[in-house]
Amino acid sequence: MEQNQLFDPYEAQPVVHSDKEDLLIQMQPVFEPTVRIPVGTLFASIVGVLIVCAVLMPKIYLRNAIYYSSRDVTKLEHEYEILKKESELLKADVEAFRYKNQIEDTLF
Repeated sequence: MEQNQLFDPYEAQPVVHSDKEDLLIQMQPVFEPTVRIPVGTLFASIVGVLIVCAVLMPKIYLRNAIYYSSRDVTKLEHEYEILKKESELLKADVEAFRYKNQIEDTLF
């Protein structure tokens, strides 16, 4: 249109493709794939995943078993240390009572 003409909304406009439409047309094969995965490839990938799981599952199980066992051992070691300290305190109390019983009873 020229500068001095008025805009007519009903006038036929030339069809102009935008860059977005061109990109969409170019990417259409990506969005709608025509090739399917072969059955052999699918089967091989499933077998591969099963092999990986068969190798990793025992390792994960053993690591968890070792972790929980070591946690229990650590708990028992702490309890053992506490009982040793308590035993020392009780031995000191017994010795004090024995001393009190032998020495003080002879004084009366």
